[in-house]
Amino acid sequence: MDRRIFLEIAGMTGAAALGPASLRADLAAPGGDEIEARVKGLVARMSLEEKVDQMSGREIVGGTGHGLSYGESPGNRRLGIPAMLTLGASRGAGMGRATVFPVSMCRGASWDRELEERVGETIGYEVRAKGCHSLLGPCINLVRHPSWGRAQETYGEDPLLLGVLGAAHVMGAQKHVMACPKHFAGNSIDDSRFFVNIVMDERTLREIYLPHFKRCVDAGAANIMSAYNHLNGSLCGQNRQLITEILKGDWGFSGLVMSDWGNAVDDTVAAANAGLDLEMPNGSAHYGKKLVDAVRTGKVPEKNIDDSVTRILRQKLKFITPDFRKGYDQERIAGKDAACLAREAAVKGMVLLKNQTSALPLDAGRIKTLAVMGRLANMKNLGDLGSSFVLPPYAVTALEGIKRRAGNSVKVVYCQGENLGEVGRIAKSVDAVIVVAGDTWRDEGEYLALWGGDRLDLNLHSAELKMIQTAAKANRRCIVVLEGGSAIITESWKDQVPAILMAWY
Repeated sequence: MDRRIFLEIAGMTGAAALGPASLRADLAAPGGDEIEARVKGLVARMSLEEKVDQMSGREIVGGTGHGLSYGESPGNRRLGIPAMLTLGASRGAGMGRATVFPVSMCRGASWDRELEERVGETIGYEVRAKGCHSLLGPCINLVRHPSWGRAQETYGEDPLLLGVLGAAHVMGAQKHVMACPKHFAGNSIDDSRFFVNIVMDERTLREIYLPHFKRCVDAGAANIMSAYNHLNGSLCGQNRQLITEILKGDWGFSGLVMSDWGNAVDDTVAAANAGLDLEMPNGSAHYGKKLVDAVRTGKVPEKNIDDSVTRILRQKLKFITPDFRKGYDQERIAGKDAACLAREAAVKGMVLLKNQTSALPLDAGRIKTLAVMGRLANMKNLGDLGSSFVLPPYAVTALEGIKRRAGNSVKVVYCQGENLGEVGRIAKSVDAVIVVAGDTWRDEGEYLALWGGDRLDLNLHSAELKMIQTAAKANRRCIVVLEGGSAIITESWKDQVPAILMAWY
């Protein structure tokens, strides 16, 4: 989409920026008079223990197929209340086989609101076909520093871009399931996310770090997830100003607020009085019996519990129907249509950073021999292995894709790039060179102790720098393709190559 057109759409106020009126009305409503009456009746019939049970999440291990988890807000058999299953899904349904979409940073670079709504809709379909009721996304945190390991999970560093694309994703996903924009708020670092205290004045908070969340609320987001970090001295999941005063008060948010996964709450009374509705994934850590006791000793008013349970039941009754999975075909998961959409998003998100002397496009009529170099060229490099991990039925490497496109008319030679003598010799012998370089899940991602976390260096690895410089010296038509989730410094080599393409993950 043309940037000017994007800004015109983004600059609209109120409902005009959000999509079809019929869908807006459906999403903006708290669930209608009938649902509200049913919720009120259920809350009146519930014991304190049953209410608190709704607020106390549980963890189900193995949700992504590689040891991570998803969670649920429990059901209540006596009252016919369904459980609510939640699933990580920032680039696809994170449980078993599913479509892997390009990371959000790539999709953000497309400036395409309509495309992001289609991506959200497809992810929402696959999540529902798997039997889950809420996807944990989109991530719309503002990238304050490009070294943030999870920068790949969000759309960029501008509140306008984050808000328009985040709202589009919400609207697409909520044609099928609940969406849960995250992480509210001020989250932009990973290694210290559990204890860092973000300090800012209210103007900075409201003008820079909150507008994109407000757009998602206006788009009808069912849930909001709190952040791990502290904001002005208080954990975000226990921050009354954020949750009760701004989100529920100023913005009129009618959905529920859940905590991030562990370490996001450390005080039962503070969390419940701040307005945190659902502790995930182990609600017995601070809610459960501890919350029941806090109410009975007068530390937490029962009206706070009633408000939280009302919000939870409202979304459950609105989205979780008895025939929830009817008509949702698991055979469509990771099918041809979804794969075509993922490819479209990848193509539209790539950014041509430089193209001098007509280095691109490569014309098969003139190029007869082509060298592809770099370890990443022959790696299925799809991004982080943290909570955004998705398991696809297949993946195509850059090398495989280039070979298929080249066909029999172009001879493609692959070189891993470790031997600089081989790099120079091969580069000199071919008509053009494509070097694939950048980062992997080992370099950046969600901090999980054994891998991921924030980057210490925004440059390429030294071996890749030497490979690029050697290939460029031997062949004037050397194209560098970068894979990664955020900014990569190119100063030391960008003038030595005629073309640079940012392909992301």
